[in-house]
Amino acid sequence: MSELPQGTLGYAIDDEHLDELAEGDDPIELMSHFADAVPSFNEQIKPDDIVKVVNQGSVGSCQGNALATVFQICYFLATGRFEVFSRAAGYYLAQRKDGIRGDRGSTLSGGRWVATEHGMCLDSDWEYVARYNPKEPPGIDYAYKLKVSRPFRDADELVAWIKLGLPVQTGVRWGREMNQERVTSASRSGGGHSTCLWCMDGADIYNINSWGKSWNGDGLQTWTKSALQQMIARGGTFIGYSPERFEYPKPEPITFEVE
Repeated sequence: MSELPQGTLGYAIDDEHLDELAEGDDPIELMSHFADAVPSFNEQIKPDDIVKVVNQGSVGSCQGNALATVFQICYFLATGRFEVFSRAAGYYLAQRKDGIRGDRGSTLSGGRWVATEHGMCLDSDWEYVARYNPKEPPGIDYAYKLKVSRPFRDADELVAWIKLGLPVQTGVRWGREMNQERVTSASRSGGGHSTCLWCMDGADIYNINSWGKSWNGDGLQTWTKSALQQMIARGGTFIGYSPERFEYPKPEPITFEVE
């Protein structure tokens, strides 16, 4: 078992704006024209071959890390290309929306506002550093917006979303029960932490964490559906995102030189 890293949580679960999470989009009609982009994962190929596991260090930026991962997944599904999105923007802009000062984390509703209304940028525009530094670089064009999102209060609906190949951002209480390679039960208490769920491992769901590849072997876990339902019942927040109606700058065409 991996011990809980110190100072690396940061989901402000007690400051969550639950009244802002009432509406969302129906997943049934989503992803019809993105289906071919969803990878088939197995023992040799796992989600972190597409989305690299990173380490948030001692900054309580897990919400920003998870949101940047969601953007990378959706951009990959929409374009087949890879971009690294700004963990710093996902964290500090959400804090601004939340009205949270200091390195005390941020909420998923604040992150949802960044994703769907304010807009996101690339890591090259606002680079992540492993210390608390909310100063926003000048002149950023926040040109990326995920227009489709949905909060979940039911594990069956959440799993249906994942099976479509769509990512889900999580905000949960994290105690020792959560430090397993396969999570089967939810913590009743503990600090708040945000991660990203994406794709199935049999009947379980892969969880992409932000504590680096040295945690739990490769930075991935699997969560069971029963654990998800317990997390929901104990106040966890889950928001699914889709590349449907994704707003982003049109990528330059790929060209090949012919001799």
